[in-house]
Amino acid sequence: MTCDMDAVLDYWHSVEFFNSYDLDDQLDHARDRRQTTICVHADSTARDSWEAAVGQAGDLYLVPFDVSIATRLIDEHVAARAAERTVIERVRDEEMAPEGLTCFAKLTIGAGGRSAGDKLSVSALPWALGRLRDGELSDLSAEAFEADAAMLKRDFDALLGNAAEIDFDVLSAMVDRLHAWAGLAPRSGLLAYMVIKPANNGRPAQPRAALRTDDDATPQAGLDEAGADGDTEEEAAGSDLPILNSFYVRDLADARRWLKSAAPPRALRAYLASHDASKIDLDEYPAGQREIVDTLRPANGIAGRWPSAPRHVQSLMQQYSLNRMKTLPVGEILAVNGPPGTGKTTLLRDLIAHLLVERANVLAALPHWRDGLTGERVEAEIGRKTYPLPVLAPALTGFEIVVASTNNVAVENLSLELPQSRHVDERLRDRLSYFGPVATKYAGSHASKPWKLEEPVWGLVAAALGKRANRRLFSNVFNHYAATPNDKPGDRFLRNDEVDFDSWDAKGAMTYWRYWREQGNVRVPFRTAQLRFQSAHEAFEAARRELERLDARLIALEAIWTQVVEHCPEVAPLSRSNLEKQRARLESRIARLDRDALHFERRLGPSWIRWASKWIRRDAYRGWRTATEAAHLLRNVCDDLDEAEQIRAKYRVPLWSGVDLAHGEETERASSQKHAFWQCEALNTLRNELFASAMTLHEAFFLNVHAEQPRFNDLVFALSNLLLSRPPASGAKALWQWFFMLTPVVSSTFASVRQQFAGLGPEDLGWLVIDEAGQAVPQAAVGAMMRAQRVVAVGDPLQIPPVVTQSTQLLANLGEHWLATRRARFAVNYHSVQSFADRICAFGVRHPTMSEQFVGIPLIVHRRCHDPMFEIANTIAYGGRMLHEKKVKAGDSHLPAPHPVLGASDWWDIRGPSADESKYVAQQGMRVFDALVSLYRQTEQADGVMPDAFVITPFRHVKRGLVDLLRDRARWEQALNGSGKHPPADLSKWIRTCVGTVHTFQGKESDVVFFVLGCDARHEGAMDWASVEPNLLNVAVTRARKYLYVVGDRTLWGQKRHFDVALRLLTRHAQQAGVQAPASLGRTA
Repeated sequence: MTCDMDAVLDYWHSVEFFNSYDLDDQLDHARDRRQTTICVHADSTARDSWEAAVGQAGDLYLVPFDVSIATRLIDEHVAARAAERTVIERVRDEEMAPEGLTCFAKLTIGAGGRSAGDKLSVSALPWALGRLRDGELSDLSAEAFEADAAMLKRDFDALLGNAAEIDFDVLSAMVDRLHAWAGLAPRSGLLAYMVIKPANNGRPAQPRAALRTDDDATPQAGLDEAGADGDTEEEAAGSDLPILNSFYVRDLADARRWLKSAAPPRALRAYLASHDASKIDLDEYPAGQREIVDTLRPANGIAGRWPSAPRHVQSLMQQYSLNRMKTLPVGEILAVNGPPGTGKTTLLRDLIAHLLVERANVLAALPHWRDGLTGERVEAEIGRKTYPLPVLAPALTGFEIVVASTNNVAVENLSLELPQSRHVDERLRDRLSYFGPVATKYAGSHASKPWKLEEPVWGLVAAALGKRANRRLFSNVFNHYAATPNDKPGDRFLRNDEVDFDSWDAKGAMTYWRYWREQGNVRVPFRTAQLRFQSAHEAFEAARRELERLDARLIALEAIWTQVVEHCPEVAPLSRSNLEKQRARLESRIARLDRDALHFERRLGPSWIRWASKWIRRDAYRGWRTATEAAHLLRNVCDDLDEAEQIRAKYRVPLWSGVDLAHGEETERASSQKHAFWQCEALNTLRNELFASAMTLHEAFFLNVHAEQPRFNDLVFALSNLLLSRPPASGAKALWQWFFMLTPVVSSTFASVRQQFAGLGPEDLGWLVIDEAGQAVPQAAVGAMMRAQRVVAVGDPLQIPPVVTQSTQLLANLGEHWLATRRARFAVNYHSVQSFADRICAFGVRHPTMSEQFVGIPLIVHRRCHDPMFEIANTIAYGGRMLHEKKVKAGDSHLPAPHPVLGASDWWDIRGPSADESKYVAQQGMRVFDALVSLYRQTEQADGVMPDAFVITPFRHVKRGLVDLLRDRARWEQALNGSGKHPPADLSKWIRTCVGTVHTFQGKESDVVFFVLGCDARHEGAMDWASVEPNLLNVAVTRARKYLYVVGDRTLWGQKRHFDVALRLLTRHAQQAGVQAPASLGRTA
């Protein structure tokens, strides 16, 4: 088993080496910051060009080259397999191939123009290309790379250690060393790019107050303030060189080592298994249905609930997923299949609430707050300082929650939205607070200057970490800022033009230190908080016990209902939703039985001789006894029905009616799926109160420990420096456990996991929640997964698959080398984190388009898109499984009123030739331009602001054509002539964020989407690639909340798989709407 896993990790390692570092992105970023960029060509001007950079501080990018050179070298290597590549694979490779400049290495140059080997970062791509060219696939290993990288570092140490400055001769020598190291010297015509950093990173100097004490300020020693806000490379530990082009290489190497340890990470072992788990098909009737119903019983429900309005209940499969998470064993992975708009975020909120309430149960049971600590101390060494830390009791750990994804925006948004008060029930908003002023300070830090709070927040429940800029933002909650040194002596201060302090104070924003001091006399005592939680918990448990009693009564009634029917044939099969009616029928039957018993009793004579009647008057005796026993049975049943109905009426909980949840009649199925069994407003109100008291208890524990525990200030200082310094050399586990005690949820991209959680070992974190798991390549999750005890993967394999830039043939070669016949199971271009999780999760349903495969627990109720977008997606991708719950003000229909400018959602039939080899059709671009101009003319937003709309396309060429067209300001001026409006001021920013290929819009949504298809008859292969699977079209249409306009040649695209469905449904929708686009935006051209 370990050998198999080693081979998988070796394969993924080799794939990672062939990623390309995006140098263009770094140069663009520098230009946006108006930093000086010097290009050194490999010609006679090189020495003079470099002279301008000598002695300057900045980032030196060595041996830049166009990534197409790498593509060509790889194509030469796999030329023998060229005939194996299908047309669809060829188009896929063209669309996914990296573009632009990359480089061999980056060297950070400090003040005075000096540097050293430990300031070097390298790209593994040129090194891997050299091995590939030599046919040495076995050398594409972590061990071989680390050995060669260590040799390169020694060479640079020697070269730079003897240089007073990096003159042209030193630059040339570094280039030669890199060529020799890689075994490759591309003819790019470039030696280097130098990005010169202005003094103090371009920020004005920030004076500091003269007075500082340990109580007033966080130590700043050892903090890493250099570098861009975004992380573009791995931060290596120890003597390892940071790697530019992969964030996962070293975690993959650690995974091999940890899997061979005495206590290997169990979730990762399951993830890399060579066989699928045995499945419980939740669609099967009755076995799968019984699994759902049993899991949803009141005894299995979670107590915690995100405190939204109590009337909002989870859908059936959301609650089933949560109840399954409650019992998820250590080392297992639960897969949740969540199509767009089916409530993935709502699901994650309730999981977080559940874990917080579970930890509050531990806190509530402590005899004293001191029992929450072990009594031990560990030393955390961060930078140049060592902090003695108290250690949390083991019972309070294992609740750490990391939300990770490849999508940086998605995980940041989740963390920033969690504490927003708008998601909290109005009745709780004035009372629910968890370090509220500190959370307000943090939330305001995310807005542009001046400091501004976008949304009121209630608690410090989540931190969007990951990249360095995000970590710095959160660390600011541990600092003080003031307008002048006199305002808050001892505090760090900023200029008035950088911070709006009136807004800050008006919103009640405080740093942790200020809040801790001001709460000194008013903080809730720990014992009081315990009692409040215990009271709320008992109220909830009392309600749950009543519902369990109702469940027990119903189970007992089901068990004897056959007997009931024997005595009362007119009674219907037991209906949980109509208990009162059934009781009335039984009472009528009991009255008849009583009359029968009385009749027979008179025939039997006095009671003192009745014992003899069983022999003397046998028929009468049997009749009397049968009637009496039947009446007794039915009276007991009536009592049970009466009690059950009283509880059901009190809580008004929905109960399973016995309908087939997967295949039953649509109305009954929809009714069951939209509202989870056993959930109701009354119970949710109690759960809200329980959650609020749990947060009060958490805050009371932390603040009481800070007030009473000696040297606790050191721990708070350490928490701040944990985020800003290099990883702790020791004590990382204890320190992160305290961080999660203060801030329960941390979000991060997979790319930042290693540098953020360096120092943590196997299963040191409690829970890993993978968001948008269908977007992540399988190897991306390894580092996070091996550090976690339990894993929940939430995603959709029918959305856009992970972006894999390596060619199909290269991946096939690498897979065959390392995995032989098993390569298909672990191929990165056919699988994602979600598909891996789906096949090892025991619970799920059959894949809607590939019945031989399973997906995880399905979320079914869709609440985002209107029709026809919902109907298109549900038809092409989900086999009609999803149910629509979108409410439209105009009525019960899922159809919104036609757009006042654009008309109803429709397919605009625009035809024309594509330019040269491009797939861009100019006529389609102009139709979209005209539509955007019309929207812009009519927008009610401020002049110069573009409307809320996306322009999406399957192809890069089409995107380029659209961008060139839309950024033409002269064309905008001409189109707006006479309208009184100027061209959009935010046009460049809008194009960057709202125009692109489908792959870049996963997780985003807009009211209006234009889907521009491009292509003419010469691009049959491109159209086949876009239509072979439903994923691309599915993502495109579900970006639109209200209006979708497909722009393309219907005679070409309308014949393609999945697109034919879109054409049919859009055409029908436009006809039903009865409203066409304005004449200037006609449907055909």
